[in-house]
This record gives sequence, structure tokens and C-alpha cells, in this order.
Amino acid sequence: MGTFNEKTTAQNVIDALGSEAAGKTFVVTGPSQGGIGASAAIHLAKAKPASIVLAGRSLDKIQPVIDGIKGIDPSISVHFVSLDLLDRASVRQAGAEIKRLTDGISALINNAGIMAVEHFTKSKDGVEGQFETNHVGHFLLTSILMPELRKEKGVVINVSSLGYMYGGNWDLEDTNFEGGKTYDCWEAYGRSKLANVLFGIELGKRMSKFGGAAFSVHPGSKLLANSDVNEKRLNAAFEDATKKNGGVAPVQRVATIEQGAANLILPALDPELRKSSGAFITECGISSVPDWAGGADRPEKLWRLSEKLIGQEVVV
Repeated sequence: MGTFNEKTTAQNVIDALGSEAAGKTFVVTGPSQGGIGASAAIHLAKAKPASIVLAGRSLDKIQPVIDGIKGIDPSISVHFVSLDLLDRASVRQAGAEIKRLTDGISALINNAGIMAVEHFTKSKDGVEGQFETNHVGHFLLTSILMPELRKEKGVVINVSSLGYMYGGNWDLEDTNFEGGKTYDCWEAYGRSKLANVLFGIELGKRMSKFGGAAFSVHPGSKLLANSDVNEKRLNAAFEDATKKNGGVAPVQRVATIEQGAANLILPALDPELRKSSGAFITECGISSVPDWAGGADRPEKLWRLSEKLIGQEVVV
């Protein structure tokens, strides 16, 4: 890795590693205008990729990003694919469409997500909404696109959060909070972000066998603008997360959108990072994950649970 740190911007990463993106294909989920996914896509466009696929629910929110990419380099092949992570039929359709549009994927950035939904909701397939959107849907999409990732010895980046600390010692069994009876919006968010970390660990181990890699990242950029969470609720959650983490407060620094996007594109481009496949990335560096979060058999246990939920074995 180069000299990257908490001040590194997406442009800094492109300046240093942009040659790694030339002629490649990238897929980004949830790249709505103004978010870190959009910033990552826009900056990747400056490095002469062959193709960028943008997958999300609303073309209206993504069209400005498409226009921005075309404004940077009209030669880039840019595609919008409709994707609703709360509906596995939509995920399967999106995966099939992306496979049709690509012939090898260099990096899949699983960026789309929701945060601290106040009331208990379920996906069309009956799973708590945050867990479905932030993890299960991306697990399914990644499995569908694995043949394309293998072609390029590609990289998968799961956008997590230090909010995984709010997942506590979840045993991975009860995904629906006893049918919503024990639902807590922040714990649900924490579980889904913990799942991103565990998925990154297990997927990283499996993809490294064919020269690919996977990571989970904490972008650090502020999310309140895209959620219904106010400062009071966020502060209360922070205090509770500190208690759950043995009195150690999570990092409080808030990154800019450009700094957050740097954490998405650095693992997609840095060949040195592949040696650390499965790592958790924050502030453009490798960060340790507490034993309670990622130790023992938890990553593989989540993998098996995820296979059970989508109804199929996933071969990497």
C-alpha cells in the first residue's frame, strides 16, 4: 500500500493507482447522486475504465451520475441496472442483466444500504429489512456475479460501518427478532454491518484461492442525510455502542464524501492489499476486528446461514 490515511481522498487514490482501473469493468450498487457510491464511480471514470455498471432502485437518482461519467469520458460504457435488494427476484434479475452486460468484472462494490429503520419491516422473502438489504441481497448478487469476478481475479468490497460494534454477540440464529417482538433498529443495523464484516472475512478467504480478494470497509462519511435518523437517536446509539464495546468509544471522526469514497476504491485498485484479502478497511488502512466480532467459526457460520436463506449453495 502507498501512504494512504484518514485524509486520503478518492482523487488521491486515482492519482496513485488509476492505471489499475484502465480498461476494466466496475459494478457499484446504490450509487445515488451525492453519496459515496456515486463519488467512487465518478472518480473511477477518471481512470479510463472500459465499463461501469450502476445498480440501484431509482434511475432518477442515478441519471446525474451517469451524465457525470459521460461528461468525464464519453468512451466509457455506462449502464443502469434496476436493483431492489429487498426483493430477491429483483436481485436475480439484476444479476442476470449485469452478466449479460459484462465479460469479466474487476471490482464489485456492494455499497447500497439502509440505516436504523425505526420500525420492524420484512423483505418480500420474509427477512428483517436491514439484514436483507445490507447483507443477504448483496450475498446473493455476489454469488450470481462470481463467474464474472473469477474471469478477472476480481475484488468484492462490502461497505460496512463501525456500527458493526452495535451487533454485539449476536449468535446469528434469530434474524427476525422473534418476529419483530424484540426489534431494535440500531441492533438490527449493527447486525447487518457485522454481517458485512463476517462476509468479507469468509469471502476473502475463498476468493484468494483463485487470485481474487474481498474486503469490508468503514467509509466514515456521514449517513444522516440519507436516513430518517436524527442527531439525538444517533448520539444515544453511540453511547450504547460504547457500552457494548467494553467502554471503548468507536472512532468519531466524520469523513467527507470524497474521503469516504477513497475507502471504496482503494481496495478495488491496490494490488498490495490483495495480500490481506478479508481485511476490514477504515481510514484507508487495515483495521483490526475484535475477537468477539470476527473470531472462531462466525464467518463460516454466517455463510451457511446466508446459503440457507437464499436457498442455494454458493461456490466461489
